[in-house]
Amino acid sequence: MSEVPRRLGSRPVIAELRDGTTGALYVPSFGTLAVRHRAVAAALAMLHELIEADDSSRRPRRYFKSRWTASDSGEGDEVLLTSSLFGRIRLVSGMIRCNRPWRLVPTLSGALAAASAASAFGVFYASIWQMAASMSLGRLAMVAITAVLAMTVWVIYPNGLWEKRTFRSSTIDRWMYNAATVGTVLTGALCMYALLFAVVLFSAAVVISPAFLAEQIGRTASVADYFALAWLAASLGTVAGAVGSSVADREDILGATYGHRELIRRQSAASSS
Repeated sequence: MSEVPRRLGSRPVIAELRDGTTGALYVPSFGTLAVRHRAVAAALAMLHELIEADDSSRRPRRYFKSRWTASDSGEGDEVLLTSSLFGRIRLVSGMIRCNRPWRLVPTLSGALAAASAASAFGVFYASIWQMAASMSLGRLAMVAITAVLAMTVWVIYPNGLWEKRTFRSSTIDRWMYNAATVGTVLTGALCMYALLFAVVLFSAAVVISPAFLAEQIGRTASVADYFALAWLAASLGTVAGAVGSSVADREDILGATYGHRELIRRQSAASSS
């Protein structure tokens, strides 16, 4: 089993048979949903080919709607392919899953510290309470989206995570790896945002009494006002945290991307050969 993405033309490879004796499963091709079910089905299809392919009375075992086809190796190998469009989408989502985006949260500890410090203003300053109470859900959502996107862009570009043509010549592979990087960093930023939101909401509930909050916003305070306060404070803190992300350990951030891990594997293979 391998986490390295493999494709034949524009179609991702699910499994591969070599010399009729060896099989490989490519985990990213299974996507993010029902991974165990898809892996078991692909493994059974592969074992069927390895063990029973010489029995013409047995019908070939299918993997959903995919069929075995000849590989590009020219040695009689076979590959199990996904569809072109949805298969690539599932492949990228599987690459994001293999990247384990939540591992970015401890890596971005500097960003989280800066975001927490900035979010504290939302707990202790009444002007933030009043601003949050006057904003609509759409405006709060727009601020949150902008903050998360700012964090994502700030992590990708200064750390050189965006692969260019000089690093990877294949357009399809470059698009695939860059999409996985964006998805990984975006998911990591969302995880950090959710953690920050929970901390700010808990702090606001402990520090700010409903009577005092009602006095500041000029009406009866509700649970929704606490959520709006935490929402705005977390968004403002995330923007400040984007600057803090520039001081994170670059090697740890690179370790969460496919291209860098692939480069390390190639260097290790070259040094050991």
